[in-house]
Amino acid sequence: MMTVDEIIAEMTRAWNAGDGAAWAANFAEDADFVDVVGRVQRGRQVIAAEHQKIFDTIYKDSRLEIRRMDCRPISDDVLLIHTSSTLQVPDGPRAGEWHAIQTKIVRHGQILSFHNTGRTSLADFTARDEDLGRLSPQDWHRTDS
Repeated sequence: MMTVDEIIAEMTRAWNAGDGAAWAANFAEDADFVDVVGRVQRGRQVIAAEHQKIFDTIYKDSRLEIRRMDCRPISDDVLLIHTSSTLQVPDGPRAGEWHAIQTKIVRHGQILSFHNTGRTSLADFTARDEDLGRLSPQDWHRTDS
């Protein structure tokens, strides 16, 4: 059974190799993956195929770094894990640096559920909505300034 750090290392290696099958090998056969645009991918084969598509196109030659934020047991054999990631995309429509947070549920050393959420500042997300800014000053700044 793989440890959390081994899963993260293997996911990083698989992404950076552009290998959809190796990426999906970290998931249980019946896993659910919610991608950064909210699509639900069900099952290891679907996760492998969908990732191979992006590895061959919009994320070709991209480099992923994943960092463990926290990990805690939610039952005897199930872990809740949060990670953060930085993705460097060299070319194409997604060229640039992208940041995200992931929530993973791991059972018996395999990912059962994975939710990927892109990170942006609240100010950028709301186009600097002043009313919201008065209500929620936390992290209220533009990331491109």
